[in-house]
Amino acid sequence: MPINPITNASPINGGGKTGAVSETDLRGTIERLTKERNKYEKEQERSGDALNNKKIKDLENRIDNLQKRLDKIKQEDDGECETCKNRRYQDESDDPGVSFKSASKIAPGAVEAAVRGHEQEHVTRNQAKADREGREIVYQSVVIKHAICPECGKTYVSGGETTTVTRSKPVEERFDVGLEDDDKGKLLNIVA
Repeated sequence: MPINPITNASPINGGGKTGAVSETDLRGTIERLTKERNKYEKEQERSGDALNNKKIKDLENRIDNLQKRLDKIKQEDDGECETCKNRRYQDESDDPGVSFKSASKIAPGAVEAAVRGHEQEHVTRNQAKADREGREIVYQSVVIKHAICPECGKTYVSGGETTTVTRSKPVEERFDVGLEDDDKGKLLNIVA
């Protein structure tokens, strides 16, 4: 006797079909179970039967589970959970000349590029500041930070950090041995 895969022939997964459950199937099943629960609730009011009470609780659990599955399908269709939909990005540095000084919503596909661009603004401004102050850059790095959404479990860009280390430019030492002094004779050269 061959071994066949086990399939669930309930109407929830399309009568034994393999694959994803459709939103329409879930809505239909929830509606059918809700009507069944309402029927048992009416019988419960008339008879007070404890068996009906258990059936009602079982149906409510099934309806809740199906509703959660339906919500998950909607979330996957939308591509974002509520936490991700409400996520905003704002610069927390004291640099007044960069973007995102006020909290802004960024499309999920554009977040990494936007954060990288923002951090590049910090890099450019730090380089200009070092140049103005006569300093040289010893080290500069950008880190793009990621986190996991607690609601949907997806990875997202949670921010960025630019680090710039500068130092005073070293003073060039001149050794004048054997060289003619260019300043000689410029002040006053009098022979008596």
